[in-house]
Amino acid sequence: VAYSDKIWVISRARLPWLLLGLIGGIASAKVISINEATLRINPEMAFFIPLIAAMGGNAGVQASAIVVQGLASKTLDSGSLMAKIMKEFMVAFLNGALCALALLGYALIFHDTLQLALTISISLLTVIIIASTFGITVPLILYKMDVDPALATGPFITTTNDLIGLGVYFIIGRILYSFPF
Repeated sequence: VAYSDKIWVISRARLPWLLLGLIGGIASAKVISINEATLRINPEMAFFIPLIAAMGGNAGVQASAIVVQGLASKTLDSGSLMAKIMKEFMVAFLNGALCALALLGYALIFHDTLQLALTISISLLTVIIIASTFGITVPLILYKMDVDPALATGPFITTTNDLIGLGVYFIIGRILYSFPF
């Protein structure tokens, strides 16, 4: 799709991916509703749902932008691919750990439960690593399938990361809140 294309052509290329995002948003709402009992018992977890989802999306989109740029500029050859993937994974781990530590500090100062502090910080680290992994691999898969990764990667990654991020958050929350601290 080029900027010079007609509005209908551009819309037709973008709309399927936006509809995928719509379906993913509905599925994310379902994940939250399935975990309503957890939120009723631990309502403070609800405050951090947007943070977990947004940070996962941000990390995934950052990683994917590097890969899409490499595909567009043809700087991702098979010889350097594994090295670049490992480098992106290490960046994700480092950034995830630093963000998780900052969030842990915030939660320990401003919230009164260790379970919440551990839940949100461990979830954030996990979600950033998973999201970055998707951000690295999804554009490569789309490219191999002859789908324009520049068009499809963002909505696909955001939707997938929201679903997985929420699932990870609630699983970690249920596990950590089951221990008396």
